[in-house]
Parts: sequence; C-alpha cells; structure tokens
Amino acid sequence: MRENASDNMDLTQSTWMVRDLGQAASDVLLLEDDSVIAGGWDGAIKYWSAEGDTLWGIETPNRISCLTIESDKLYATSGLHLLAIDLETGSIDWQIQLEGSADAVVVTEKGVIASSSVYDIEHNDFLESAIWSVSFEGEVLRTHRMDERPWTLQLSKQNVIAGLGRPKSGWIKLDASGTIDEQKEGWNTPTICSSKTEPILFGRADGSVVDMDEVVLHQMNESIAVLSNKKDLLLTADDSGKVDALISNKIEWSKTGNAVVGLEHGFVHDDEVTIWIARWNGAVGSLCVRNSTTGEEIARMEGERIHAMSVNEKRIGIATEGGQIMVWEQTLFERRSTQETSTEEVDDHRNSMLAKLRALRK
Repeated sequence: MRENASDNMDLTQSTWMVRDLGQAASDVLLLEDDSVIAGGWDGAIKYWSAEGDTLWGIETPNRISCLTIESDKLYATSGLHLLAIDLETGSIDWQIQLEGSADAVVVTEKGVIASSSVYDIEHNDFLESAIWSVSFEGEVLRTHRMDERPWTLQLSKQNVIAGLGRPKSGWIKLDASGTIDEQKEGWNTPTICSSKTEPILFGRADGSVVDMDEVVLHQMNESIAVLSNKKDLLLTADDSGKVDALISNKIEWSKTGNAVVGLEHGFVHDDEVTIWIARWNGAVGSLCVRNSTTGEEIARMEGERIHAMSVNEKRIGIATEGGQIMVWEQTLFERRSTQETSTEEVDDHRNSMLAKLRALRK
C-alpha cells in the first residue's frame, strides 16, 4: 500500500538546482567537483558549474546515450558516433562513426572502449554488435564483432566487463588496451544489466542476480530491470516493479509499484544512506526517496518520466523527458527536511490547542 505522500517531504521544494536542457534529456553526469553535464535526445550537451552557471553548450549529431569523463576530456556516444570533447571549452576534439548505434563508453588508462549495436526493425532484434578500442587521439585500434549485444559496459580495476545478451550470454573481460582477456559463455539466460561498482554483479532475464562466477545471489520473479550495489546494500528491481533491498543476501525490505526506471544509492540523511527510486506508469513518472535500513519513505515527487540518474557523495541528479535537469544537495535536503518537520510540529501544537479550546466551550 502506498504511503501517504502528504506525510513526506515534497522533493520539488528541496531541489538545489533546476536547469533546462531545451530538449528531452537522455543522460546526466555529476562530476566529483559537483559540476553537471547533461545530454539530450536531439544531441545537445550542456555543462553547468557546481554553482549552477552555464559553462558551455554544444550540438552533436544525434541522441546522447552515454557520457563519461577522464581527466580534462568528456567522451560521449551520439547516435552512430563516438566523440571526444574538451571539458573546459566544449570543443569537439574528434568524432568517429561506429557501426550501428553507439551505446556505451568507458575510459581506461590506455584508451577508450565503446560498444555499438545494429538493430533490425523488421526482425525486432539486434543483428550484430561490436566493442571498439580507440586511442586517446581517436584512432580505432581494434574491433571485436559479435552476434550478442553487450547490454552492459563497466570498468573493473582497469579491465572492462561487458555483459552479453543471447545467443551466448555471459560476459567478456577486456584489458585496458581493449584486448579480450577472458570470456564466460553458455549462460542459459541473457545478461540484462550490471552494477556500477565492485564487485561486478549481473541482473539476468530469468530474474536472477549473479556474480561473475554465476553464483546466484538473489532471485526475483521477473527479469531484472536495474540493480545497484554499494555499501554492503544490494538493491534490485524486476520488470514487475518490485524493489528488494538486501544485506548479506537477506531481504531487509521490499516495495512494489510501477515499472522502475532508475535505482540508486544516494547521500546520507539522518545518518542513513538514502535510496532513490524512479518509476514510470506509462503516463506519469515519480521519484521516491527511502531510508536504506527500513525502506520508509522520506520524500517524493511526481511528474515527467526520468531517463537517467547520477550520484556522488553529496548530490544526486536526474534527467527528465521534459528536458529538466534537477539536482539535490545533501545539506539543503537536510535543512528542508528539518523545516518541514518543524512546520508539522507547529501544526500539531495548533490543532491540540484548538481541541482544548473546543473542550472548554462544552
């Protein structure tokens, strides 16, 4: 049963920053210095400082599907292209065209690793995929073509782990230069998603969450839609909209609802890590903040669909269908929460006094 939203803080009243990308937003990236980069469905990229000032904005060939930074460079997948962008000026250093859509990109100490895929509308399936190794100067060093789509692409101690779909399923490990170092094949079910932090965990189409040795850590009823693993707390969501929170493989709490489109560990609030859950019912989106230990709802808002979420130690940002980039900051969140609590206490005191006055009139 859904908690009474009136008892919780309104997230729209506690944002630290709201900015407009000018088009539907597809990705957002919070940097360590609290600056924010966002990309859109029509190829726009904008960069804001930690204080919210616009630093630059550019147009790229097509929809931004992934953003990542390394040192003073921003790397982006834009439609068919992989781009390297100067973080300070926004100028495009180089761009190369991949085969099919450019899906994801990560950066190692030796170069840039990207994935691409070719989708066939007639067959409603992916026909061919590839993993590309590119030098920092934009030269393609090697290409690994395959029938399986790499649904995930994550860094792991300077290696790159790609979770594979059918027919082989499993995963591929590449070294920092993009050479295939190890491959696990033959899983009976495709890999759908993976964790962003160590240890790398995979969510699969049969509802299982497994480690790289295929040890099942958790089982849900439907395909795993998204998972997040951090601070010994594993969060998993399946296609039914159910979210499970586990410590040491034991379920601490579960919540059900609309389809989960985002799930992240957030900053600390009241000495507890917050959990941010974005949902979508086909018409209205929602964002809910919960206590990681109890699952209790702390704050919520409803509005447009959320397409991406990004977190660091003190902030969390989202990108919405309407082009809004919304950021919450830990200190302001705490302060607004205290203010709302104080208001509730005043209202309770006032109601109590009115009740006493009514009793005296009897």
